[in-house]
Amino acid sequence: MNKSIFPFLFISLIMATTETFSQKNEVSQVNWSTAAQVQNNDGSLSLGFAGVINGISNDVLIVTGGANFPDKMPWEGGKKEYSKTIYVLQKCNDQLTWIKNVKSELPEAIAYCGSTSTDLGVVYVGGENENGLSNKSYLLKWNADTKEVETKSLPDFPIAIANIALTHIDTVVYAVGGDEAGQSSDFFASLDLNDANAKWILLPKLPIALANSVVIAQKGKDGTNIYVVGGRTKTASGISDLHNTTLVFNLQKQKWETAATISDGKNTTNFSAGTGVAFGSHSILILGGDNGVIFHQIETFLSQIAQAESPEKKTDLITQKNKLVTNHPGFYNGILLYNTLTDQWSKIGELPFLPHVTTPAVVWNKKIILSNGEIKPGIRTPNVMLGTIKK
Repeated sequence: MNKSIFPFLFISLIMATTETFSQKNEVSQVNWSTAAQVQNNDGSLSLGFAGVINGISNDVLIVTGGANFPDKMPWEGGKKEYSKTIYVLQKCNDQLTWIKNVKSELPEAIAYCGSTSTDLGVVYVGGENENGLSNKSYLLKWNADTKEVETKSLPDFPIAIANIALTHIDTVVYAVGGDEAGQSSDFFASLDLNDANAKWILLPKLPIALANSVVIAQKGKDGTNIYVVGGRTKTASGISDLHNTTLVFNLQKQKWETAATISDGKNTTNFSAGTGVAFGSHSILILGGDNGVIFHQIETFLSQIAQAESPEKKTDLITQKNKLVTNHPGFYNGILLYNTLTDQWSKIGELPFLPHVTTPAVVWNKKIILSNGEIKPGIRTPNVMLGTIKK
């Protein structure tokens, strides 16, 4: 072999091996601890909230909105209550502590919005409350001088919607899917927060209507794209279609593409209402969710109850359904990793606590925050979990 070529080939081999290694091992595991718990104004422990808004603004964590059942479970006749209280978590000497007496509140109580943390503040869109679905959009920003969360109205979303998913690239916010009053949506739109005449711009519709997906902006082979992981679609039967899809909106081509189905590396899985974050240059982490097995059983019972021909049959079905929800073991606890360069899914671990669903995960100082959410039907958690990523 030509001696002048050998060093070049050797270096190229090292670079190729290093690149392949980094592609496969950008994340190896996530270690978890309980960082804080949401408390009521009287100092007692909160029940926690599902459909909460979590976001980072000016280096604090804003936790707000959401819904819970303060009196009794929904199958016992409990009424869902919506919140507009704002909680703010700050860092102090390597500890996370709640800022007391935050006077700010949301414009109205709301839950099951879409939200994303931009450099300009936390954007949230849509949601539901006792008045129905919302089409409102807002920007939340922490003011450290006044110790208040400032709320700025953004242009109304074109439709009233809940269970929508948001992400962003720089100052452009992307809104994907969701549930309209009678059906799931294939809606896809963007809003530039820096535009003086900002308005929601319609983009190519989703290939399938869906809600409760995880939507993340991350780099791929041809630049930054929008990744839509899983989701759920309402049907006329009342039994949802659950999805194992990874959809990719190619920003350069302005079109939707299909990537690898969601998998633990061996078996594919449906996925909805879970959480996820982008990490590094090409990784997407999915942190638990609903694989739909028990969810479908509950929906089937509800459909059968609605069609029961006798009071006795209805009572029997209600008893079976209530037994199912009260003995619910919790949701899918796998931690899945998707590599946008290799288009491969793998499982890198499991959550050591009951998974939080219907809540967004956020990254704060390179650590994952999982705050509040539903851990079993009707049951919420006030816990703020901190995930440290190991490479």
